[in-house]
Amino acid sequence: MAPAEDRGPAEVCEELDQLILHLFDVLETLQTKREAFNAMVEQGWFSLSKTRYAMGNKSVSALQFGHQMTPLVQVNTSKKEKGQVEFQVVSDNTDASREKAENTAVVEEIGPHEQVVRRRKGPGNAKVPDAPQDATSKPAEGLGKQDPLTWFGILVPQSLRQAQKSFQEGIHLAAEIASLQSDLETTRRQYHTLLGEKRCLLAREKQS
Repeated sequence: MAPAEDRGPAEVCEELDQLILHLFDVLETLQTKREAFNAMVEQGWFSLSKTRYAMGNKSVSALQFGHQMTPLVQVNTSKKEKGQVEFQVVSDNTDASREKAENTAVVEEIGPHEQVVRRRKGPGNAKVPDAPQDATSKPAEGLGKQDPLTWFGILVPQSLRQAQKSFQEGIHLAAEIASLQSDLETTRRQYHTLLGEKRCLLAREKQS
């Protein structure tokens, strides 16, 4: 791109045309992504309705949600050169989390069982209860990532798995839609800036 001082109305008009073409491409892609997103959400709710019909409303509701919820995905944002923000869905490494949970469980289970001392009953002496075995393993139970489908049972119907898949794909589409909308807003601001520059250049030519 040439400096603003060296550009004339022709160069600015050419850049405006390129921005308009890019704007139309983004609008077309955005419309396609929105239609796909709406279809995914509708499919997800339809599959969830089929699951509630098969298992019962009380078996598939907020009452079955886990006590501690940990997100399985994260959204990372990055800003590009022109100022638009890109959203990217990143899945957590469940294998690393599971390995960390297993290692922590091993560390916590070693030692306390060997340090339990029992006192004999005597005058004024009460028996010290043994430390429960589950007490040391409880902190390690919630460290690993858990599939939300297990909240609703071990053998869940296929429609519930399909609902989960539809909503997961919808999350990725939502991130793409947000990135396209950011690109759209950035392009719109650039267009108005160039349009103002074009008017200034035309006004200078008239005065000269």
